Amino acid sequence: MNSPRLPQEKGRRSGTEDRRKIVDRRTAPVGGGGVRHATWSEQKVQFITRYVFLALGVLFFNLAPEFKPTWMSLWQINAFFIVMALIIASIFWHASRNLYCVSRYRFAMWLDIVAVSICIANDPYEIPPSLIVFILVVLGNGMRYGMPFFAEAVIGSFLGGSVALVLRQMHSGLQIPPGMVFLTVFSAIVLVYAYILMGRIENSRKQLERSSNTDTLTGLMNRRALLVAAEALFDRVNQNDGRLVMLFADMDRFKSVNDGAGHAMGDQVLQKLGDILQDSIRGGDVAARYGGDEFVVLLNDASLDEGEQIARRIQALVQDFAREQCLDFGVTIALGEAPTHGTTIDALMDRVDEALYRSKSQRGAGGIGRAIAVSGS
Repeated sequence: MNSPRLPQEKGRRSGTEDRRKIVDRRTAPVGGGGVRHATWSEQKVQFITRYVFLALGVLFFNLAPEFKPTWMSLWQINAFFIVMALIIASIFWHASRNLYCVSRYRFAMWLDIVAVSICIANDPYEIPPSLIVFILVVLGNGMRYGMPFFAEAVIGSFLGGSVALVLRQMHSGLQIPPGMVFLTVFSAIVLVYAYILMGRIENSRKQLERSSNTDTLTGLMNRRALLVAAEALFDRVNQNDGRLVMLFADMDRFKSVNDGAGHAMGDQVLQKLGDILQDSIRGGDVAARYGGDEFVVLLNDASLDEGEQIARRIQALVQDFAREQCLDFGVTIALGEAPTHGTTIDALMDRVDEALYRSKSQRGAGGIGRAIAVSGS
């Protein structure tokens, strides 16, 4: 802003609900490598579906007395289903404690593939209807966790299905019936076609996500994307005893730029600050336009001293640009550290906001303020 915040202004800002409104931790961010993290409700539905198919498998093998499993005895099949139920329960418990875990997604997916392969190998019918379940495994995992999992599920299903059908053929010694060939080819076509369609849908989703998460003027994250990214960063800090530094940059005398040089120059100033912030962070850090002339930077696994060095570098670059444009503006930056000054973005933002107010009140524009730890934060 253009002047130090008055106490009542600070109180109003601290009490503004939309500034402090945080995205539910069970919403789904997108991770590295294109992997999508499914929401808690999506994962619950997937686990419930696993139990439904497990129950159907028990009924399928136990209510057909005229047929016997191909490779395993009935008691072995039932023992396998019991073990599957216990493993699924343990994975479910892990998901309730640690929502976002790519290794768990992959383990559960391959568990699905192995389970369906065993069912196909032991399917008592000449044309195994359990082969169709591979389609559901691919769609269930691929559509929840993104294209890398979709491709892996397709490959895994082809491998698992091939091994299962070879085992059936080795045991029976009979020719493969035409119906099985048709069912196999039909399933393969469905999977490949679904993969192509999913790829197009995923590309459209990414384009929409980029537009909805990006500030159009500066190219940085917008507030919505910042809050989602911050939740994932804070989860890692709290679970792994890590550190996270927040920089809150508030422009000084920005109104005079708009009034004196015009809004086009004001936009140019904001774009330049966005470029400076983007150039000042590393791959795992976050830079966002919080709103108006306010910007937030989250430095992953950094110290306050490192954060202050970056803050001073940002201020110097802003001052250089202001001199080049013959304009009078600058930036005040406040910083705080998680978990020292707060274990949530709410708490840390409160401390940093207070530090920004103190810096402008005591030192005027262009200062750097550090947050003060509060007992119990």
